[in-house]
Amino acid sequence: MRGGLTGMEALGSLLPAEPLTRTVSPADVGRRVGQARTRRGLTGDALGALVGLGKDQISKIENGRRKIGVRELPKFAEVLGVSVAHLLGQPSRPTLAMAHRLAGDTSPDEDSNAKRRALQLLEVEDVLTQRAAPPPALPTAAGQQVFDYARKELSQRPRNKAEAERQGKHLAEQMRLRLGLGSHELGDLPGLIERHFGVDVALSPLGTQTDGLCIHGDGVALIVASTDFSQGHVRFTLAHELGHHLLGDPRDVINEGERDMFADNLQERRVNAFAGHLLMPEEGIRETLKWLSAGRVTERSLVALMEQFGVSLGALVYQLCVMGLITYDQGKRLRSQRVGDLVARHASVAPTGAGITVRQTVRAPERLLSAAVDAARNQHVGLGVVATLLQREDDDALWDAVMEADPEVLV
Repeated sequence: MRGGLTGMEALGSLLPAEPLTRTVSPADVGRRVGQARTRRGLTGDALGALVGLGKDQISKIENGRRKIGVRELPKFAEVLGVSVAHLLGQPSRPTLAMAHRLAGDTSPDEDSNAKRRALQLLEVEDVLTQRAAPPPALPTAAGQQVFDYARKELSQRPRNKAEAERQGKHLAEQMRLRLGLGSHELGDLPGLIERHFGVDVALSPLGTQTDGLCIHGDGVALIVASTDFSQGHVRFTLAHELGHHLLGDPRDVINEGERDMFADNLQERRVNAFAGHLLMPEEGIRETLKWLSAGRVTERSLVALMEQFGVSLGALVYQLCVMGLITYDQGKRLRSQRVGDLVARHASVAPTGAGITVRQTVRAPERLLSAAVDAARNQHVGLGVVATLLQREDDDALWDAVMEADPEVLV
């Protein structure tokens, strides 16, 4: 019989907060209330309405001039999507605290496949942290330089569209420079994000209501993307969510569909500019066009660029417009074409169809998967942990795969 824990027993449950034993000051509680309110995107008026207090009372609480009563604390925690222990500054495990936050942030009528997947991953990480000590998710020295540039040089919010696009472009250029990426296409984008920025990346077929989800906070950084879109679309989503993380978006849970990603606001415009220039550097595009079509944009060169940089038609056309290589009207005409027919006419330069192919890939964060496989082999956790990460059945086939010497048999 197999040893260790299996199934849901292996995952455990979200444990209650630590006992509330030490005295905390109203100023500390108020500061945490204010921080949580900002992350939720609530005004003082809105928070007051949700907890049954006036705006002036919320202001006093956040400034430490009014205590939150014992009976009021649970309501504040519920509305703000945090635990009572968090508001009181009690010790807690970051992934567990974020799981609490995420579990309380999903309404019954919300399409929440991405949030449910993220919650699974947070629960898995919490179990592994207690039983297997997975390696911490840390940026490389080069990745930290990119973080520092984003948080220091781009800390001021853009004042207009041109500035938003300029900031996004500069961040992409800094990332390529610091990581030594040159003007070449990016291969394993999820691996690059995990390796250099300490952000776990998960891919799953999650439907088309949500493109991507970014969760970040103290000790937690996770990007989830739906693979029910083309590979090119998925790559843009990953780059877009990475932009939110690098630029320190104050929201700790960013759940976006296409309409959200391309909303007409400076925040989204900036991260879209970052994603576009990261995936499709201007120098690389010009080099390819010069070699393939004497610098002109043709149907054939368009398809070749989609293949080379692994991007969708829409993203590429937008970037070509930004570069001034095509006009807005030309771009509109190109986007009106059936992309499948366009690629089929020039299949010789698109052998994989990367820009249009939907693969419904399942990818677990490499850091967690490696730790889970090792822990399962050593019977520190059950096979259910690995099954949850891979979204596979906990069966004999998975058991045999996990016990193989080469973990690549799992994918």
